[in-house]
Amino acid sequence: MNVYHDLKEWQKKLTDIRRYLHQHPEASMKEYQTAAYIREYLDRQGIPWREAGATGTVAVVAGREDGPTVGLRGDIDALEMEELNDYSHCSRHPGMMHACGHDGHTAALLCAAEYLYAHREELPGTVKLIFQPGEENGEGAASIVKSGEIDDVQGIFGLHVSSSLPTGQVTIRKGVMSSANDRFQIWITGKGCHGSTPQKGADALLAAASLAQTLQSVISRESDPLKPTVMTIGILKSGTAFNILPEHAYMEGSIRVLEEAQREKNREIIRRMAECTAAAYSCTARTEFTCTAKIVYNDEALTDLAVTAAEALLGREQVGEQELSLGAEDFAEYLAVSPVTYMNIGSRNEKLGITAPHHHGEFDIDEACLPICAGMYVQFVYEYFNINKHSGKP
Repeated sequence: MNVYHDLKEWQKKLTDIRRYLHQHPEASMKEYQTAAYIREYLDRQGIPWREAGATGTVAVVAGREDGPTVGLRGDIDALEMEELNDYSHCSRHPGMMHACGHDGHTAALLCAAEYLYAHREELPGTVKLIFQPGEENGEGAASIVKSGEIDDVQGIFGLHVSSSLPTGQVTIRKGVMSSANDRFQIWITGKGCHGSTPQKGADALLAAASLAQTLQSVISRESDPLKPTVMTIGILKSGTAFNILPEHAYMEGSIRVLEEAQREKNREIIRRMAECTAAAYSCTARTEFTCTAKIVYNDEALTDLAVTAAEALLGREQVGEQELSLGAEDFAEYLAVSPVTYMNIGSRNEKLGITAPHHHGEFDIDEACLPICAGMYVQFVYEYFNINKHSGKP
């Protein structure tokens, strides 16, 4: 038996599942149809599962004996954005798109569950397969942990498709794998008036526009240049008419760091800049922060197992060290339960024109990566339980 060759035979199944999910994307923590699909699929295979919140699902594959318990995680949510692709399996939900590959993760984890359940007599322990909602808004992993359904898990493996890596390659690193991320929201209040008499008002839009530029100095003047920090302002809204000075403005963005200690410092700086800039325009500012992701620390021993699994599956030359990244993931929430490790799986194919970045309207994955994703889930379990399997390299 070899895992990769077996799962390559499941290419059509994996593709069909992924394309169905791609057509039916749902927002974070609202993945009701997706959760129903997952649970119905598991029921058809006879695989037990438990609810972990309204849309979270934990499938349980119990082996031949009561040994250790290992977790596998795949996220299931989509993004609130318009799809720009024109293939037959495009999103059927306007303003919603699987633009990060979570449809592929879900398909791979479902097939891994089916494969492991069929071979459960070989397992000297239990596998819990975590179909996690709400990765994009940072709420899902915490909801799974809060449910208590994975309290007995002793190690968790997660993966993510990568538009930066060609299909057939994977990357991972020990220690810091991804950044912490704070979402900030700023409400600016001024005084509205007619556009012909600006001296009678306080222009919230002008204050917000100035603040959008001032905040960039958090990076250039307030941060240690040897410690990576990146800021994005993604939303700036203000005004109702062309001839009225806006009384209100709203701004939303994110700031990412690789050290938790920097997070509190950044919050103080952003709050100070918002208040002072608003005051300069006779306005006031209120700032709120939400932690959407903590730093993911890959456990050394689990990462060694993941590397061994990837080398068995793909060959040593296809496994590389992941560079430090300021991408963020709520996967770190699982550290409250057990050690974790997290791997990137190549899904880029330039010959097929599959090159768009994540969170882009033309994002897609090379579906040849799906057997690799499913295979990594399965092979990691085998390595965790020290089961000697021939993987079958591509």
